[in-house]
Amino acid sequence: MEDKRVSDIAYRLGAIATAGKFYAKNDFDKEHYENILELSRELLTIGSDITPEQAADILEGKSGYQTPKVETRVVIFNDEDRVLLVRDFDGKWNPPGGWCEHNMSLFDNTKKEALEETGLTVEPFRLAAVFDHRKNNNPNSLFSICKCYILCRNLGGEFVPNIETSECGYFSLDDLPEINTHKCNKRELEICLRAYKSETWETYFD
Repeated sequence: MEDKRVSDIAYRLGAIATAGKFYAKNDFDKEHYENILELSRELLTIGSDITPEQAADILEGKSGYQTPKVETRVVIFNDEDRVLLVRDFDGKWNPPGGWCEHNMSLFDNTKKEALEETGLTVEPFRLAAVFDHRKNNNPNSLFSICKCYILCRNLGGEFVPNIETSECGYFSLDDLPEINTHKCNKRELEICLRAYKSETWETYFD
């Protein structure tokens, strides 16, 4: 059995067990779900560098019914159809963005990420696309992620290097710098450009 198949089974079992513990009405059922969770933690360490402690954190990071993580990406085009990208801590480039905070809407989280990573104040105005992370960026990801690409207007500000990003600039889609394809890819940006230029865009999702 391939390691990827093992990790998929471990994650699915962990999700079932975590939700089961949350909704279980008696101690007998809770104990059974805890046993399943223990087995899923053990499975996740097979054929990988994941420690038992890391496996527990991955599988039990949140209680209740297990849902995808949500990520917002800030997409700003200038008058020349160049897209704004930031250089991340890994040296590669991406649209600004990150995890959606538990107490923030997509709108507010998008504004926050833009300000933190670019120094710009933005106005989100269109949800261009919602991409499935495994289908488009990283098929081997342990997490299920919904990536929300949101078109924004640049209202002003100035970039200041920070703990997350070291540079900021506009790039043509035909001459992109090295991108971290686990976070973004050219096809996703092309769909966003189509959304930006359209007057009657319907949100793309897969």
